[in-house]
Formats: sequence, structure tokens, C-alpha cells
Amino acid sequence: MQDPQTSKVVRALFAASCKKAAPPRVIRPASYIDDLPDEILLKVFADLARVGPVVPPQVEALQGARMPFRTLDNPGEPHPGLRSYPFLGQVCKRWNKILCDPASREVLWQSVVVDFGHELITAVHTPIVWSNRRPTDDEFRESFSVTRLSAQRILAFIRQQQKAIRRVVLMNSEGYWSDEGDFVNLQNKHNFAMAHFGMLLGLLQDSLEELQVQHCNDFFSYGQGGFGAISCLHNLRKLSVEDLHCRVEKESTAELSRLVQLEELCISGEEHAGAWAVGIDVIPKAWINLKHLRKLELRGHTMLAMLPPVLADMQLTHLDVSLCRNADLSVISSMRTLQVLALQGLDLAENGSGAPAPNVPTRRTLPCLTQLTSLTALNLCDNYFTRVPTALSMLQRLQFLDMSNNPELQVPSPLSMLTSLPQLRTVDLRGIHQEPTLGYWSDVKCTTMRYVAAFTKAMKRRPYPTRVLVEVD
Repeated sequence: MQDPQTSKVVRALFAASCKKAAPPRVIRPASYIDDLPDEILLKVFADLARVGPVVPPQVEALQGARMPFRTLDNPGEPHPGLRSYPFLGQVCKRWNKILCDPASREVLWQSVVVDFGHELITAVHTPIVWSNRRPTDDEFRESFSVTRLSAQRILAFIRQQQKAIRRVVLMNSEGYWSDEGDFVNLQNKHNFAMAHFGMLLGLLQDSLEELQVQHCNDFFSYGQGGFGAISCLHNLRKLSVEDLHCRVEKESTAELSRLVQLEELCISGEEHAGAWAVGIDVIPKAWINLKHLRKLELRGHTMLAMLPPVLADMQLTHLDVSLCRNADLSVISSMRTLQVLALQGLDLAENGSGAPAPNVPTRRTLPCLTQLTSLTALNLCDNYFTRVPTALSMLQRLQFLDMSNNPELQVPSPLSMLTSLPQLRTVDLRGIHQEPTLGYWSDVKCTTMRYVAAFTKAMKRRPYPTRVLVEVD
């Protein structure tokens, strides 16, 4: 006869064995995107308009040494913006609701970038057709050939976000460079003309604070009146018109003197256009009315003959006249408020004492910088210096120096004029002392590299982070 206690245990085990095994519990990671509150998702969407692409570590290291002026590593190209992600609203109803919420506009659309190239590419794929197969090149070309951009659609979007917009970027209305290196002409791919440009600015006349127009010569060529339309933006504080490959009349740029709130102005010619008559030839005297102007970039103006004395009275802190190879630079010596100065690609050549360099074609010499005691950043790259200018030792506040791509630059002695600068943090010495490829360095090149290496070690011993960029060929 079975013990009652044993029978009770057996029945309990039998009942437990008959129960259906519970499914394993799925533990989702704490960062699962569906669990994020709407406020965090909105912040993620806003950051998409600013975060650049993922780059290799070596490129990221160069970007970490970014100078406060434009360089080959930092050309200043804008991010394509949130409009380059038109598929976000198709992911799910929740995302679409967040994106369409009127309260989100102040977060998402303070800055609007209209890149005509990106707009066309995304229009080919929008709305998204979900598929596990990538479109072939022929299918893409066929879709691209029948896709057009509507100016009214762009204006309707601007009108919808009008109250939130503070910054507008217009890019590539003429065309863009493809990944294969070919120029894609967009003149027949949209109907956004000068009239629509004026209407867009009219919608934002009272609120726009920053305007950047890049590679849109169809608004600024002779008789188009682009600068006249811009001059009506009486609250504008930052203006950038870049990649011009046409001549700009001085009467047009003089109209900018009405922008009395302007703090930053950039007008640049296209550096690789190959044309001689590019940009402005005279800086208007009326710019003296720009009392708040502190940053002036005039890059690539091949016809500009002189920097007028009026610049010395404008209290500028940032001046960039790179690639203005025919301009008289003498006024720079009296611009004592300058903190950032860029003189890239001006064919400057001298030895360390300021005298013309021997065995080099006659070129202009570096303006006297000894009075610019507030200077913190100096760009002298892409010139023909044979020695590091000794005048740099007078710039005791200098933090950033770019001497790269000076192929004639030699270092025959220690760089004591640089090690004596107490605040120097970043120095670019790439591309100096270039020699024909012989398989070995000459004695002179070995001397240069020995003193550059010694300078690098001395900079690394400083108590704060420093960086010296050097190429070893």
C-alpha cells in the first residue's frame, strides 16, 4: 500500500509534467527605438539634419584638427538637411504623426536645405516602394529622365513651415557632380527661376536670419537681380553666396549695404571654374554701412584688384581673401582687430625675413603682420614660401597655423619661432619641401624632416592637447 505522502508528491509531479511549457521571455534591448518617447524621437529626427556621414577613422582624425577657416579638409559644404530623408513618414504611423505635428515644426524646420540634386534623386524613389531588389541602373535612369521638380511644391513647403524657418540653404539649381565624377545638368529638370527665388525670400522677409546660396549662378548672372532680392531681408545676419562662375556687377553687391544687421558675409567664386572673369572686381564703399559685420569671406575673385582702405575701419575679426591672386593686400597690415586671417592660394613667396625668395618667379610678399596682435588663426597654405616667416613669432595669441602645400618651404634650423608661441595648438605642415621622387631624401630634405620631427615632439610635451599634421612621403 502506497504512502499517502508519496502519492501526493507523485500527483504533483504528474500535474507539473502535464502543464504546457511557457514560451521563453523575449527581452528587448533598453535602446529599442519603439520604446523611446516622442520627445527623444523628435530629437533624433532633428539631429539627422546636422549629423554628417560616417567616415573612416583617419578622416575623422583630420576632422578633429579642424581649423577655424576653410581648408581642403574642411571646404564648408552644407549638410543636405532633413528633406533628404523623405521616407521617414512612411516607416510607421507613429513616426508620421510626430513629423506632421505642428508643434514639431519649431524643432525640425528652423533650418531648411533645398538641394536640387538631392531633391531629384529622392523624388525618383518617393514614395518608397518596399522591395528586396535594388533598382538597376537602367531603371533608375528611366525614372530620373521623367522626374521633374516643381517650384510650386517647394514654395508650398516653405509657406507651410514659414513661422519656424530661420535659415535657408539653396544648392545646385544648375546641376551637381555625380559619384562617377560627371556633371549632371539640371536646367531642364525643374522650373525654379528667379521669380520663384524672389517669392521664397518674400515669404521669409521678416524672419530669415541666415541664407546660403551655393552653385546657383542662374540667380546672380548679369541682369538677374539676385542680390537686390536678398537686400530686402532686413533681419538677415548671415549671408553666403558661393561657387559663382559669373561676373557680378558692383551695383548689385552695393545693394547689400541695406542689410544693416549683417554679421557674416561670404561671396566666393568657383575655385575650379577655369574662367578669368569671375566674381566681383570692386568692394563697394557702401559696405561701410555694415556696422555689425565681423566676418568677411571673398574667395576666388580673379578680377578683384585691391582691398580698399575702408576695410580697416570696419572692425572685422575674420577675413578670408584666398585665391584673389590679383588683389593688393597692403591694407591687411592695418586691420588690427583681425583674429582669423586666410591667405590661401595667393602665390605669396618670401624668405623668413620678408624679402623676396631667390630663384622663384616674382610674386607678392606676405603683408606685415606684426601689428595683428589679436590674431589667433592664420592660413598660409598653397603658396610659395621658402621659409617659415619670422614675423609669426610676434603673434603671441596664435592657436592655429596652416602652412601646408608650400612645396618650396624648407626648415634648415629649429622652429623656435613656433615653439615660442604659448597658445599654439594646431599646425599643418603637410606638403612642404617637395622633391622629385628619387627613392631617397636629399640631405636638405632630411634636415627639414629632422627639425619638423623635433618640433612635433616639443608640441606634444605641452600640458594641453596639441596637433601637428605632417606627411612622410
